[in-house]
Amino acid sequence: MEFKTIQSVKDPHYNEALKLYDTKLNLSLTEDKRIIKRSLENNKTENDYVFIVGLENDVVVSLATAHYEATTNSAFLIYLFAKDLPNHDELMTQTLHQIEHELNLLSNLVHSRSINFLMMEVPKEPADLTQDNGLIIEHRRQFLYEHQFERQTEIDYIHPTNDGHTKKVDLFLKKNIKLTKDIYGTSVKSNYILKYVFANGIAREIIYDLLEEMDLRKPF
Repeated sequence: MEFKTIQSVKDPHYNEALKLYDTKLNLSLTEDKRIIKRSLENNKTENDYVFIVGLENDVVVSLATAHYEATTNSAFLIYLFAKDLPNHDELMTQTLHQIEHELNLLSNLVHSRSINFLMMEVPKEPADLTQDNGLIIEHRRQFLYEHQFERQTEIDYIHPTNDGHTKKVDLFLKKNIKLTKDIYGTSVKSNYILKYVFANGIAREIIYDLLEEMDLRKPF
């Protein structure tokens, strides 16, 4: 598999990647595809947004998107998908490694070292979960555990949306340094603002209220 960084909506693989995105939103934290376009083109995020696709025979078989937060040297993995092929898990692993590599390139430009940690939101299991969907969620979590992610329990994490609805989700962290809440709390707050204020365009007042609710608004 080869990897390619998508830097423009004019890239010939951009629309193909969005088709894969559309097939994977059944159990994920859904966002309008315009958010991806906005993240690529917004002058607040374009230099810190990483969008990669995995290609086999010039066909998109995986994708990942993430934001790099330079101030705290951390990153927010937004999406990690692969086609439902026999080698699905291997595609996922290679794509995760590649986006970590791309994020570390950005990190080394600023700090001359790798990122401190990578964070990712993971949906909780809904009460009306079907057996098939339950297996999908369990497999997703197991994949993260197998790749050194840990579910954090100190922040009662809230996922915001543009329509004002919120939901409780789990926050997984892949740590490259020893972390305490005074370190990662500040970093989570900075990533949250970068993603949801600057990339998604949610009003600051909404995001700051949610940070307050998560006990992340205050300085650590």
